[in-house]
Amino acid sequence: MAELTSTKLNAESHLLLDQPLLRMPYELSRRNFKNAQRLIEHSTTSFTSSLQSTTKAASKTDDPTQTLDSLDAMITKMQGLKRKLSNLQEEEAKLHKAAKARLQHLQDLHQVRSLVDVKYDEWSRVRLSRLLVDYLLREGYADSAACLARTKGIEDLVDVDAFVACHKIERSLSEGQSTALALEWCKEHGKELKKGGSMLEFELRLQQYIEIVSRGRTEPHTPSDEKAGF
Repeated sequence: MAELTSTKLNAESHLLLDQPLLRMPYELSRRNFKNAQRLIEHSTTSFTSSLQSTTKAASKTDDPTQTLDSLDAMITKMQGLKRKLSNLQEEEAKLHKAAKARLQHLQDLHQVRSLVDVKYDEWSRVRLSRLLVDYLLREGYADSAACLARTKGIEDLVDVDAFVACHKIERSLSEGQSTALALEWCKEHGKELKKGGSMLEFELRLQQYIEIVSRGRTEPHTPSDEKAGF
């Protein structure tokens, strides 16, 4: 009886440790939705204003050329919006696929009754591979992590792309001495940073200002300078 108790699997305790597995797809999906919402709202305002201006201008002239040019410009903008929304939709589909795979991975654990069950051994191997990929990503070995994930068939269970994006920002700060990517990240996560009382954006702006002053304006403006309004 004691042996049976000691080998019984407590799935809930495992799931508590694996909560971050589901958190990332949720956060990325939420950000993706916000980006789509912001894009649609901005485009709707722009299209409405352009349409009103075009209608007003058309009523004052008999020459359709200007009106047609304005409509062509609006169509081009709409096609651009469609392309951006299509990209966001593809990203959302990937996130849903990853979330489904992760839920299934955690659900598989509830089918295991004992720690000595061969199914638990198989599940644990997948989890170990996940942890190894996560470790490699955190240490900056993105290529090795991606290769391991691909070999083990667990791409949907790990966050290679998210870590690659983080490392890209890190390299831009340490090697390229550019704050543009980091500031863009701050803009996307402004609400979360404000909620947490983070001073990251202020520190990046301060660093940007220090670099500009240290150059003494002897060099041309960089793209990050332009974005900052310097």
